[in-house]
Amino acid sequence: MNKKRVFVSLLLVCGFFGAGCQSAPAKHYAIRAEVISVDEPKGLIMVKHGEIPGLMPAMTMSYAVADPIELHKVEAGDIITADLVVSENKGRLEKIIVVEKHAAIPTARSAKPQ
Repeated sequence: MNKKRVFVSLLLVCGFFGAGCQSAPAKHYAIRAEVISVDEPKGLIMVKHGEIPGLMPAMTMSYAVADPIELHKVEAGDIITADLVVSENKGRLEKIIVVEKHAAIPTARSAKPQ
């Protein structure tokens, strides 16, 4: 009888630990941002975004991109919208949409003198 109690106690303890180890569900935040740079080899995109209510103030930072193929469609200067998915204190961008392509900035050679 004593062995049964020990066994049941161990099962309960393991159950509590197992329940506590489950990760929280991912949270999704819609963002609008300017692409600062793209690092295809590392699968990262640096963006400058506005405040994300309930998560963070406006800032410039790098995010992993869930689907590396999405990196091919963005360039520095583009304005994008994306789904920022945060889980286990890590963020990644999904569903990236270019809403405005970067404007061509005249260089010193191409600018006409006034």
